[in-house]
Amino acid sequence: MADTMQNKRVLITGANSGIGYVAAEMLAGMGAEVVLACRRPEAALDACNQIRKAHPAAKLDTLTLDLSSLESVRKAAAIVREKWPELDVLVNNAGIASMKRKTSVDGFELTFATNHLGPFLFTQLILPTLKAPGGRIVNVASTAHHQGHMHFDDLNLKKGYRVFKAYSQSKLANILFTRELARRLEAKGITVNCLHPGAVKTNIWPGDHWYEKLASAAIKLFLITPEEGARTTAWLASSDAVADKTGDYFYRCRKAKISREAADDNIARRLWDLSVEWTGLPADVAETR
Repeated sequence: MADTMQNKRVLITGANSGIGYVAAEMLAGMGAEVVLACRRPEAALDACNQIRKAHPAAKLDTLTLDLSSLESVRKAAAIVREKWPELDVLVNNAGIASMKRKTSVDGFELTFATNHLGPFLFTQLILPTLKAPGGRIVNVASTAHHQGHMHFDDLNLKKGYRVFKAYSQSKLANILFTRELARRLEAKGITVNCLHPGAVKTNIWPGDHWYEKLASAAIKLFLITPEEGARTTAWLASSDAVADKTGDYFYRCRKAKISREAADDNIARRLWDLSVEWTGLPADVAETR
């Protein structure tokens, strides 16, 4: 694999398994220095050891980050600003799908907290480290957003919770965030894009009970491998073909269509303002037009 990422530093959330792990291995193989930001430090270290088996000279480091906790996000962001003051690429990859409604330590519905609010705050707090111009932000979304709706009257889904309802809402939020942030950063030359990796065989649908795990195992029989799913992530992080593309959604390394709601600028701004409020992000920190 060509050393197309020499002297580049990439931070990937949820990089200890699945798509995130494979993307980390791909980019390390291209010569990038990769920071694996994971909830469990031991899992991150294990992933580093596995990557070094394939790429002995890989430049790897780890960061403890629990995206469901705003306190953890703030602590991790502070470490990033001090330890890695210059990043070339941020990949917001980590995500969950909770079979039952749960709440985060901050009181938000867990899927929305982990898949949107955490990445929103983390991205904002480490923006000063992204190279400008030339920095890239890659958000892993999903085709599930086509079935998603922003339930502004009940974003925490206290009424009628269903796992796919929560997941599709959070993936829609990923695309709305991508488009709004892309507009706000365009003048700085930092690109922001998102992608659907495909229906990938990962641990995102683990389940808490035997029947949920059985259903998850059955679903995985029809899914693609993480290696296939990670290609678009690595491509958006490294390819010259998308160096000047921003605010777009990709599938299989090609621009793809988004839902009508995902393309609504008013909804994107409404979600942005609410996210600023819910994460406690100071107004002078949030990127503005």
